[in-house]
Amino acid sequence: MTILEFSTKINKPVEAVFEFLTNLENQKKLSQYITGIEISEPLKVGTRYKIQTTTMGRTVETMNEVVAFEPNKKFGVKTFAPPPASDVTNTYLLEPDGSGTKLVLQMDAVLTPPGMPNMPGMEDMMKKQMSATFEATLATMKKAIEG
Repeated sequence: MTILEFSTKINKPVEAVFEFLTNLENQKKLSQYITGIEISEPLKVGTRYKIQTTTMGRTVETMNEVVAFEPNKKFGVKTFAPPPASDVTNTYLLEPDGSGTKLVLQMDAVLTPPGMPNMPGMEDMMKKQMSATFEATLATMKKAIEG
């Protein structure tokens, strides 16, 4: 597995950023493909929930589990990806930064899952694609939180 790390400064206090991250309905603001979220209990370590995404008329449901939950400090979610993709864990770390928050996103993932060609340069290509996606996600998140 490879850990990729990205960060941004958000001009809101850590409490506001943590509240945004842990209100799962906000995920719909970050992706046009998320069409539903099913959760039956409050978020805590061990809570499982489903996210439905729809693209090109096809709906995919993924199971997620909260693996880290420290109010105003850390929120981590493991996504159990349907094959051929592999599971991934995203962890958000929050640190006070002046009057705002430094938000760090760490992603722990297999960059060349089974069944995917493992050619020279493949892992670097996947890193670049994932980096672009997560940088865009953090920019969208920053805009949504700051209003």
